[in-house]
Amino acid sequence: MLYLNLCSRLTIEPKTGSKVVLDRISGAEVSKTVEMLGDKATVVVPRRYGDNTDKLKQFISVGDRVRLDLGYNDELNVEFEGYIREIESGFPMKLHLDDETFALRSTSFVKSWKTVKLKELLQYIAPGYEIDCHDATLGKYQIDNASALSVLRDLRQRYGFYSSLRGKKLVCKFKYEIAQSEVVHTYDFTKNVKKNSLKYRRKEDRKVKINAVSYSRDGKKITETVGSNEEYASVKTLSYLNKTAKELRELALAEYKRVCYDGFEGTVTGFGLPLTNAGDILKIVSPNEPEREGKYLIEGVTVRYGNAYYERVNKLGYQV
Repeated sequence: MLYLNLCSRLTIEPKTGSKVVLDRISGAEVSKTVEMLGDKATVVVPRRYGDNTDKLKQFISVGDRVRLDLGYNDELNVEFEGYIREIESGFPMKLHLDDETFALRSTSFVKSWKTVKLKELLQYIAPGYEIDCHDATLGKYQIDNASALSVLRDLRQRYGFYSSLRGKKLVCKFKYEIAQSEVVHTYDFTKNVKKNSLKYRRKEDRKVKINAVSYSRDGKKITETVGSNEEYASVKTLSYLNKTAKELRELALAEYKRVCYDGFEGTVTGFGLPLTNAGDILKIVSPNEPEREGKYLIEGVTVRYGNAYYERVNKLGYQV
């Protein structure tokens, strides 16, 4: 991996005019996570374009669509697609990018319902998107001069519905459903791991509290709590629809057993390949300590690219 040649390409599609293609960038950082809605990226334009920086600014502007491709040996892969949110002044030029949430951020709505279904609300704030969500009734709901992005964040905070944009498809479900993926990548500590800050912890050392919440069709909710009662225990909230108290408790106990395990936590850094992404599964292989091998949810990935490196910092979630 160390002997492969790095390659990159940044394509900008102005609202008017022809495409602008930079056949090399000098740096980039892309952040992807299942915790928050919206991937972000920062791209640094190389010095080789320095003499033409002012000319370049004449052709591009905030809101232009962009695509960032990175790879090895002229084999490029799409790492980010979105829009220019900010063009940082100064030298070198830096472009701050948002994914499809850019369009949702710039909207504003004022609306109230005596009762509204989740899908109806999403169709109102995100027209033109395919909606994938639960058949849930939220009850009374009001939007006071808020953007679509603000509404999605409110749905997460109040009801536990996490949102994800997959092209022109808006998915709004519970976190464990958003994070589900059948894509599995392998990191072998003797082959393709650059570094790690992983700590191996026993299940009895993990202080976790699980709050399981169920919303009924009329908007009422019930809650069941299991796990640690210590003041500094981490709290994990799960949301469901139309569950009984008994069912909720069983689900909470199952989740508690899943997050309280003997295994790793922290981050592990690999190379540009394989293309790990937030929501995928990472299989850890450790020939020297096979008892510590396992599969983990990737909660977040930070992709870093520069003149001499291309790496992925993977934050591990629960053991699969």
